[in-house]
Amino acid sequence: MLTADDRKPRVGVVIVNWQRPEATRACLRALAAMSYRNWFAVVVDNGTADFASAAERGAAPDAEYAHSAINLGFAGGSNLGMRAALARGAEWVWFLNDDALPEPEALDELLAATAQPPRPALLGAKIVQHARPERLDSVALDVDLGSGRVRLLGHDEVDRGQYDHVRAPLAVTGCALLVRADACAHLGGFEESYFAYLEDADICLRARAAGLRVASVPRARVRHDRAPAARGRQSTSSLYYACRNHLVLLAVHAPQPVWPSRLRSATVLARYLAFALRG
Repeated sequence: MLTADDRKPRVGVVIVNWQRPEATRACLRALAAMSYRNWFAVVVDNGTADFASAAERGAAPDAEYAHSAINLGFAGGSNLGMRAALARGAEWVWFLNDDALPEPEALDELLAATAQPPRPALLGAKIVQHARPERLDSVALDVDLGSGRVRLLGHDEVDRGQYDHVRAPLAVTGCALLVRADACAHLGGFEESYFAYLEDADICLRARAAGLRVASVPRARVRHDRAPAARGRQSTSSLYYACRNHLVLLAVHAPQPVWPSRLRSATVLARYLAFALRG
C-alpha cells in the first residue's frame, strides 16, 4: 500500500565523490536526516575507488553506486549519476556537492517551489557557510553577459534576507541544483567539456534559451564551505578551468563582434590575473 511519502515525487540525489569519502559520508548522513523521504542517492566514484568495497557502500544501504575509472570532472561525473538516477525512475534529479549538507527541510522547500507559477524546471538552494551559517555562500549566480562578470550573489555577506526577493536569476549554483527529469533529458545534463567550473551557469543559460524556468529558493538552505571544497582556488588547474570556461561561456551565450569581444575577454583575463596575484 502506498504511503503519503510514496505519493510524493521521487528524487534521485547525485553526489560525485572525488577523493573525499569522509565528506561524502557526512553528506549522506545529512540526507538521511531530511524530513523528505521519497529519495535515493546515486554516489559516483569519479576516478577513485573510495566506495569500491561492500563495507564502504554500506554508508547508504539504499544508494546506487556508479564508478568511473577516470576523473570525468564534476560535469561528467554528475551526468553519469544523472543517467543512473533517471534509469531508476527519478522524477527530479538533485545534484549535490559531496561536501554539501542540506538542512532538514531543504528538499521539501525546493519541491514546494516547483508547484508554484511559473513552475521552474531548475531550482537552486540558498547556500550558507557551514562554519558560519549566518553568512551566505550564495543565493544565485550573478551573470552579466555584456560585461562578462560572473559572481556568487551575496557571497560572504551576513544573511539578513536581503536577497530573498531574488526568485528568477539568470543562473543558480550547481552546489545543490534540482532539475526536473524531462529537463535533464532535453538538456543532456551538464556540458562535459567544461569539466569543472561554470557548468552550472551554462546549463541554466541553455535551459532559459529552451524556454525552461530557473528559480532560486531562499527557504531551502544547504550548508557548504567553499575553501576546503576548492582545495585552493588559486591552484594552476582551478584557475585554468575557471578562466577558460568563463571565456567559453561568454563566447557561446553572448557572442560579440571581434573588438568588443576582445575587450571583454581582456577584462576577464585581467580579473583572473589579479585574483592569482593576490594569492
